[in-house]
Amino acid sequence: MGSSIFWLLCVIGLSHTSTEKIYNGMECIPHSQPWQVGLFEGTNLRCGGVLVDRRWVLTAAHCSGRYWVRLGEHSLSRLDWTEQIRRSGFSITYPDYQGARTNHEHDLRLLRLGTPVLVTRSVQPLALPTSCATPGTECHISGWGTTNRPWEPFPDLLQCLNISIVSTATCQAVYPGRITDNMVCAGGVPGEDACQGDSGGPLVCRGVLQGLVSWGSVGPCGQGGIPGVYTNICKYVNWIRRVIKNN
Repeated sequence: MGSSIFWLLCVIGLSHTSTEKIYNGMECIPHSQPWQVGLFEGTNLRCGGVLVDRRWVLTAAHCSGRYWVRLGEHSLSRLDWTEQIRRSGFSITYPDYQGARTNHEHDLRLLRLGTPVLVTRSVQPLALPTSCATPGTECHISGWGTTNRPWEPFPDLLQCLNISIVSTATCQAVYPGRITDNMVCAGGVPGEDACQGDSGGPLVCRGVLQGLVSWGSVGPCGQGGIPGVYTNICKYVNWIRRVIKNN
């Protein structure tokens, strides 16, 4: 598209309550991200998420509450005939998460769906990683958004953006004392970014889930040399599998 876009949406019957942005994204190929989840309170999109099992969605820990979980979406304003809607019930936040006091370390939460999804071409779990992503790995993020120009119409089609993993040392230099091994950083190319708002959305690298949108720069998104920070999913695979197995 060539223009900056917010991650959140504001279309008829839907409203955005924060300012998640993907800069220079493009419309995803319809239903090419079948694990993509939107978490709604009523008609308001609150967070993103990712389907990791027929009955479980992974999102950010600071996305607290119960949600209507929408899967199989591409357009949020018209019927695609691929949608599935579930209600979240039981949830488990990673035990050591302490919010902003720990810079959102351990920022992940599992939501159990009221009933399992039907696996289709448009609704499929995303595989968990068997190893951590290395610097330079090409990845992508996805989410619903609008242009960064308030006078333009709000598109409601799922947007995608390619970004690359940056080294921990590079990220630590940008955020001194705030980056741990439980975080992975990506982006930093001028004008291409995700930032605070629609947390919990997936960072997908080589067909597996490597991160969840967690936090980033306090200032404007898309600044050159300032990557976004994601929960480093490779550090939590055993916990995720254990929760799913035991619940």
